[in-house]
Amino acid sequence: MRAETGGIWSRISHRLRALFGGRALDRELSEEMRLHLELEAEELARTEGLSADEARRRARVAFGGVDRYAEAHRDVRGWRWLEDLWNDVRYGIRGLRRTPAFTVSAIAVLALGIGSSTAMFSAVDTVLLTRLPYPDDDQLVRIYEQNSPTNRWAISTVDYQAVVAEQRSFSAVGAANARSAAVSAGGDPVQMTTGRATAGFFRVLGVGVAAGRDLVPDDERPGAPAVAIVGNAFATRALGGPAAAIGRSVVIEGTSYTVVGVLARGVTELAGLKTEVWPALQIVPRNRRGPFWLRLIARRRPGVTLEASARDLAGISERIYPLWASTFQDKVARLTPYSLRTTILGSAGQQLGIFSAAVALVLLIAVANVASLMLVRATGRWREVVLRVTLGAGRGRLVRMLVTESVILALAGALLGIVVGIGGLRLLAVIAPDLHGIDQAHFGWPGALFAIVVALGTGAVIAAYPIFLLPQHESTALRDGDRSVGAGPRPRALRAAFVIVEFSLALPLLAAAGLLLNSFLRLERVNAGFDPGNLLAVGIQLPIVPYSDDTIIGRYWIEALPRVLDLPGVVSAGIGTAVPPNDNNVCCNNFDLVDHPVPPGGAEPTSPWIDADAGYFATLGIPLLEGRLFAPGDTAGAPSVLVVSRSWAAHFFPEGNVVGRKLYNGGCTTCPPSVIVGVVGDVKYQGLGESTEAVYDPVTQGWPLSS
Repeated sequence: MRAETGGIWSRISHRLRALFGGRALDRELSEEMRLHLELEAEELARTEGLSADEARRRARVAFGGVDRYAEAHRDVRGWRWLEDLWNDVRYGIRGLRRTPAFTVSAIAVLALGIGSSTAMFSAVDTVLLTRLPYPDDDQLVRIYEQNSPTNRWAISTVDYQAVVAEQRSFSAVGAANARSAAVSAGGDPVQMTTGRATAGFFRVLGVGVAAGRDLVPDDERPGAPAVAIVGNAFATRALGGPAAAIGRSVVIEGTSYTVVGVLARGVTELAGLKTEVWPALQIVPRNRRGPFWLRLIARRRPGVTLEASARDLAGISERIYPLWASTFQDKVARLTPYSLRTTILGSAGQQLGIFSAAVALVLLIAVANVASLMLVRATGRWREVVLRVTLGAGRGRLVRMLVTESVILALAGALLGIVVGIGGLRLLAVIAPDLHGIDQAHFGWPGALFAIVVALGTGAVIAAYPIFLLPQHESTALRDGDRSVGAGPRPRALRAAFVIVEFSLALPLLAAAGLLLNSFLRLERVNAGFDPGNLLAVGIQLPIVPYSDDTIIGRYWIEALPRVLDLPGVVSAGIGTAVPPNDNNVCCNNFDLVDHPVPPGGAEPTSPWIDADAGYFATLGIPLLEGRLFAPGDTAGAPSVLVVSRSWAAHFFPEGNVVGRKLYNGGCTTCPPSVIVGVVGDVKYQGLGESTEAVYDPVTQGWPLSS
């Protein structure tokens, strides 16, 4: 056994020496053959009386070709193929250096194609192929209220309490809500996003704390001590580190929260909510079904399918509907689960699919262009190929030489393409910032491996054209020795095919670019419904403490607005809860028309609901079409009034005569109805596509009288 093991190691040692010590072995062989020839020459000179020169000549003749023995020796060593490959690589590099114009052009074209493909692969790998950073993420769902396949919304406190009490499909349930708030950790307040969460929210996701403790159900009780969990970066930046943060206080909107836990390093997003501060969400009982404001996350029990959990939630919806029918009349609405991954990614798959298709076309065009350049280069090398065939080079040897050269070219393009890909990834994050996870996309070893694989495939493809034109036999090479590689019918047919392919690949890109340019020009001519000239929007989030009710908020604005108007250069100012043209946070509200009530159990319509004052319309330049705008008397205690947009009026009152019509808002049919007092022009709040139907509620309605 020991002798056998020694033999194995001896063979391995010899193979490694043959691989890494080839030149030394060649020198040893040359020295050995030289000594053999000298001894043979001396013997011939002594025995036959020949001169030294003649003896050496006779010895070489008797010995045979020295090169033949050297080649046989290399074959016996077992690494001949690697030596030939290295020789091909060196020859290919020398050949590319002799044609710098071709080499630089080909590398630049390939770098563009491979680099863009690598950037897109890295984006797809990060956004679509990477699993969510939670244990068994395929079991996580987000629960919505839904009354049609295209209409779903967040859940209410009542829904959350019902699911927690009655569900049978989930091992854990949690809820959270994100909002902007003023946060202070001993210094000046900073406006940032906070995520109020229940204790179950962290358990559902399987995310624990690195220091301190988790939230517990007792933290959700109204009146319980205010506690919070913070992110690792926030603890390090503002609280002296994770360990020192425990027990420290963080002031959120005037309320002091005790830090009881710190999340692990790198946890900055949970279930699609990006925030560093997570105060405990205290569940306050409601006297109505709404408002719908919570993000409900649940983890399915092992073996429970998505369909089974949907049936469980539908049963809960049916049981709680009659209990709250007076404040929520939509009998069709059901609590519906969706895969958390699907809800977080949204339309990312479609967007990346479009980008990937465009990048694939760019790569194919690059390959076709370089293949055409290879044909031009092959024209000048035809005599070299013919000479090689005449001297005995086989077709396989020529194929290997051409493929090696093409792969070297493609790998050089891939190295430059990696730089292009890194830049392209950053550019993608700029042009598509809303694409979930794109800010976390980075170039790593999967991207490098992808670039190498694409380069190898590209090298094989661009070498295929010259290989196809190689002479089949020596006689063919001699017959065509003086003919150009591009002269025959086969080369001409291939060139024509390449031209057709390039046009076929370029036309979709040109068409898409034309459509994008046309869309851009049309968007420039779109009337957004307001005058953007000289406008300045300032976001102000008043803290709950001391601004706890509408009366106090009203006093703040009654004092603030005149001061804003007194600023130099300010000609008008107003208050509103939406900023066109790209405000994706416009609040929606359900309502019921007094003249056209929804049938019992039917789904009430919803519409974007914007709080504004009279100065809002004047400042944005939104025209009044009918009736009046909000007046100074539309304050607390006055009848509830509304202003609607033109498209909203045409939708719900196509017969006209909108002013004076009444509606119940928020699902409360026992409350006094609101009266429509005016119609204004349409404003595009959510992009420059179709106009947004909107209802404007006077922000002054809860204020005290101006006097």
